[in-house]
Amino acid sequence: MKKLVKGLAILSTSIMLLAGCGGEKTEKSTAQENDNAAMKVTIAGGSAGGLWSTIGEGIGETIKRTNPDTTFTYQPGQDGANIMTVISGQADFGIVSAAAAKWAYNGEDPYPKKMDKVRTVAFLHPMPYHFSVSEDSGINSIEQIVDEKLPAILAVNTKDSPMEISNRIVFNAYGSSYEEIEKNGGKIQYTAVSKANDQIKDNKMDGSVSPLPTPAGNLMELNSSKPIKVLPLSETAIKHLEKELQAKPYTIKAGTYPFVKEDIPTVSIDTILVTSADASEEMVYNVTKAMYENLDYLYTVHKSFEAMTADTIADVTGAPLHPGAEKFYKEVGILK
Repeated sequence: MKKLVKGLAILSTSIMLLAGCGGEKTEKSTAQENDNAAMKVTIAGGSAGGLWSTIGEGIGETIKRTNPDTTFTYQPGQDGANIMTVISGQADFGIVSAAAAKWAYNGEDPYPKKMDKVRTVAFLHPMPYHFSVSEDSGINSIEQIVDEKLPAILAVNTKDSPMEISNRIVFNAYGSSYEEIEKNGGKIQYTAVSKANDQIKDNKMDGSVSPLPTPAGNLMELNSSKPIKVLPLSETAIKHLEKELQAKPYTIKAGTYPFVKEDIPTVSIDTILVTSADASEEMVYNVTKAMYENLDYLYTVHKSFEAMTADTIADVTGAPLHPGAEKFYKEVGILK
């Protein structure tokens, strides 16, 4: 348990709020609205300048366009910790992975207890799973790593983060583990995939594994100087990940990257917007409505938003849908 709490602390200093995460609304909540036109909304996303920062600011602009008197604040954060930030009332909404929402709601690792007040609002974009290795690593499949006991050296993200935990589950799907890889002479590096490129270029690392937006800029950059490839997931592994990660089958289409010559079966882990059960129905309704009515604008913000359509916005998993979002989706006929 200490290991799990430590991992969450790495994700964000908001773990310090855990004692208040049982679901009680705090006085620090930023959710204040007087009417449909005036709201104060805070969204916790990722690091400043990153994809989730762009996503969060884009959503904020839709809220201001629909409700001109809205005061919007973007708050840097991290995947798993954003749930605690929202539940404790330090932000109204959080950008997280569907897997993190599932683990939090059910009280599964890495969460030390059940966060049963987490509520979903909208699907934002997919994060396809990329098992990427250099061409000269000699690795052609995940099965080869396991069956031939290859001493693979791989970057797997920050230890105990939701993305890193997803990598453990991938190896489990193949009957393997980090421990097994290191037993075979390999090495698991707990570093962000974007920081692994230099080591891969210098032949000090074979590759990196992580859910990533498509096309992933860091892989494009790496391939320009060190040819790489993305390994497919087996049908058995995909089914396992659907169950354990709230993942969805996904195909990285040929041509998505210069180095992808044929379709690659994998899974995507959805990026979603969450809030607290304590958030008012009116505010969540208004924010959901703002995104829906400004989809065309969001498509200009970032390519990742293109997967968020009138048909997919309510296709959100991990935890129960907030009543405010549900009300809007029923009004426009997305839900019955």
